[in-house]
Amino acid sequence: MARRKHTDDLEDDGRVIADMSAVERPSLMGRQPVRPSPDEPAREDRGARRPKIALTTKERVWLALGAMKAGFVVSMVFVAFIGAIILVLLALWT
Repeated sequence: MARRKHTDDLEDDGRVIADMSAVERPSLMGRQPVRPSPDEPAREDRGARRPKIALTTKERVWLALGAMKAGFVVSMVFVAFIGAIILVLLALWT
């Protein structure tokens, strides 16, 4: 099989395959504030995207307890699964 001759005479015809001018580097310290692009009009209604939810103290406590209960249920599923694996392996090894 013949080898192709390596040539360094590359011609640039000026065509753009993918425009990378709007791509920025990601932040190492978390999410950066979004800067509007020059083509996009400025948005004054940034706070109108999501309405502010006012919770009472009792509702916050129940919300926290519900999240803790959900985490407890998920952890119990993992513990039961690992326990079942240990029982199966002990049954196989003995």
